[in-house]
Amino acid sequence: MKIIDRYIRRTVVAGSLLVWLILTLLSGFFVFIDQLEDLSGNYTVIKAIEYMVFILPGKAYVLFHTSILLGTLLSMGHLASSSELVILRAAGVSVARITWSVMKAGLILMLAGLFIGEVLAPSAEQYAQELRITTQSASKSIRSGQGLWSKNKQNFAQIGRVYPDARLTGITIYSFDKKYHLSSMIKATSASYSKDKWNLNDVTRTAFKSSSFSQKHFDTLEWGMLVQPEMLDSISVKPMDMSMLSLFRYVQYLEDNQLDSSRYELAFWMKVVKPFSALIMLLIAMPFVFGSLRSSSTGLRLLVGILLGLGFHMLNEALNYIGVGYGFNPVISAFLPSILFAVGGFLALRKVI
Repeated sequence: MKIIDRYIRRTVVAGSLLVWLILTLLSGFFVFIDQLEDLSGNYTVIKAIEYMVFILPGKAYVLFHTSILLGTLLSMGHLASSSELVILRAAGVSVARITWSVMKAGLILMLAGLFIGEVLAPSAEQYAQELRITTQSASKSIRSGQGLWSKNKQNFAQIGRVYPDARLTGITIYSFDKKYHLSSMIKATSASYSKDKWNLNDVTRTAFKSSSFSQKHFDTLEWGMLVQPEMLDSISVKPMDMSMLSLFRYVQYLEDNQLDSSRYELAFWMKVVKPFSALIMLLIAMPFVFGSLRSSSTGLRLLVGILLGLGFHMLNEALNYIGVGYGFNPVISAFLPSILFAVGGFLALRKVI
């Protein structure tokens, strides 16, 4: 059985990774074509290619479950059409045992998706958005490995992260005199924009003199132009582009400050359930492999896989955000679509066992 496990695992993993790679590259190509319309100034073709490369991990993560579904249908469908599965069944290997071998392959794919979604995609997505806006914008802002830098008169601001709804975290502002000697430094935990000004929260201000310095702490502090507000939509980190750890910390921050955290709670639980979608996609695919599609053409398998993938995605998005709109528990909203598809796949599989 170990030989059969290895063979099925290699077939499913190879097929899924190949489909995943092809769909990701196609998605990246369309991103690049879209960027060509925005070429101007410092935003050259080379920068557009760089943007595309760094956006790819996020695109790959979005295509994660659909790629696995298509890859499994195609790879296992090939085994079925070449009668290899029939031979295994004749040798006494049950459908349940073959399905278990496929699910083991799903664990490898799940770890791959988790690595891309939690390690590569969040930082790459932020870098890509900062690259695009800072090369296209005429404002005096640049990106670095430590976040976004912005200059306004004699003030240089370093911003750790930009979130939707005009909220920033990890702000440091360096103020210089006319001779460009450092006169003060402000550190703020967070900042929000309203009424044409920025409100800094949990602020420590250090004033430097020729031979001494002094510090003051403020709960809130008003500030003028920290960064151009119109830049924020382009460089803000969307909830689903954040890692689970970052989402958890940000939810805690919002709750501590009595702010609405429902969007970010939902995104956190969606990120939790996302890797398990690999196993669910495999479970959904198996009834078709042993059922009506076992002797069908590759084109029909592709069509069924695309329709199932779209159905899962649409149901997932609909139930998730309907849950937010009606105040459902974020855990239920995040897990319900996957549970429904898992139950449907299990019931369908029982009919062919």
